[in-house]
Amino acid sequence: MSNLKNLLDNYLQKDTVIAEKDLGNGYKEVCDLQTGDCYTVRLKDGLIERVDNTMKLNKTLRVETPHGVKTLLNG
Repeated sequence: MSNLKNLLDNYLQKDTVIAEKDLGNGYKEVCDLQTGDCYTVRLKDGLIERVDNTMKLNKTLRVETPHGVKTLLNG
């Protein structure tokens, strides 16, 4: 954790208060305990890369209504 914290401190030019969670495959979830913001990051060759946290999962749901069966898309 200290390596990532040192890199963040140097980049942001302030003392950060973070919590880390290892997600595997070089990915970590890093939460700023002062703001409550959490990001998924990857550390590679001494550089921190922020990973897009948006995952979209489209689900279909069949609903029976008085007018017949309808398929709803949730995404």
